[in-house]
Amino acid sequence: MLPVFAMDYGIDRLQEIEVAEKLKDKNLAVLTHAAGRSKLGHHLIDELHQNYTLKKIFAPEHGLRTMADDWVEDGQDEATRLPVVSLYKRGSKAPKPEDLKGIEAIVIDLQDVGVRYYTYFSTIAEVMKAAAPLNIEVIILDRPNLLGGDVMEGKVLDKELAGNFTAYHTIPTRHGMTLGELALMINKENKLGTKLTVIPVQGWKREYLLTELDRPWLAPSPALVSLDQVGLYALWGSLENFNLSVGRGQTNEEAFRILGAPWISSAESQELALELNQLNFPGLQFKPIQWKVTRSIFVGQEALGVRIEGDFSQVRTDEFTFKVASLLVAKFKDRLNMNQMSPQTYGSHKIVEAIRRQEKWEKIKSKIDQELEDFAQRRQPFLLY
Repeated sequence: MLPVFAMDYGIDRLQEIEVAEKLKDKNLAVLTHAAGRSKLGHHLIDELHQNYTLKKIFAPEHGLRTMADDWVEDGQDEATRLPVVSLYKRGSKAPKPEDLKGIEAIVIDLQDVGVRYYTYFSTIAEVMKAAAPLNIEVIILDRPNLLGGDVMEGKVLDKELAGNFTAYHTIPTRHGMTLGELALMINKENKLGTKLTVIPVQGWKREYLLTELDRPWLAPSPALVSLDQVGLYALWGSLENFNLSVGRGQTNEEAFRILGAPWISSAESQELALELNQLNFPGLQFKPIQWKVTRSIFVGQEALGVRIEGDFSQVRTDEFTFKVASLLVAKFKDRLNMNQMSPQTYGSHKIVEAIRRQEKWEKIKSKIDQELEDFAQRRQPFLLY
């Protein structure tokens, strides 16, 4: 386990002269959520409202308070009485020109989790697209990539699949970039023309895998209530395409720690744990479990399956996902809704077909590794750390 590192995120640097100069005497909007707090506990909205001219608040998926699992409607912030525009409502995931009227800069602070299918990067990209033709500056207060900046894993998204909200740009599943770096990349590669400033993190190095933080963990989405669930989400997240519960509940403490369904028998639960352990993922163990589902799919029903325990950091996440998905397909066949497997989540139609056909990981790995080498070179000009 790595020690706690003292860092200043972008939000911790608001009082620096160079940053303050960017914000003063401008009509500001902000894109943030409940996790948008400094290491002193100050929320970005309060900081901007007290010290600058804040006019509007934008909220990403899960809403300003990070409590919603469905579409979020527009509203009003209780403390500041400012309008809150949801960027995750039915039929609209981007600011409209009227939402940006009179705005001169948009300040962004979002806690990401380092995987492609997490939507905050998509929201930032949509904000940048909307801001560019209006010459509105976008200022990103950067945060570390919790999964590290050196590790890249997973299929680079096929170009024809890009643009989906959970598959926005041609990057690997685990990309090793911060939101600021990703914004620099898409601004250049998609020729957005956005006036973009990134306020970097001070004290973060790419090799850091943050199993501990120098500040309290604040959930960036409802099912990630603890820091270790970020790594588990990278392992289990793509398996939500199946008709399986991944432990989402009323408190979400077991989210991404368990996997199962009411249609799995007790004997199959035991067998599944044994078969997963036989895959020999370093640092991980699987045990059979039965629980009552309290949220999302199968709510109110008794489910059986497995619980994952141990340290994910030694496991290659794309290998894990491929082998576990292949095992589930082979074991449960028609009871598993294989047709719901998302090419956007896995990166390509070919990966989905390889899982269905039970191809060997080694056959897939060589192509993925070559793409990751190419991506490592492609991302180099945009790295800030």
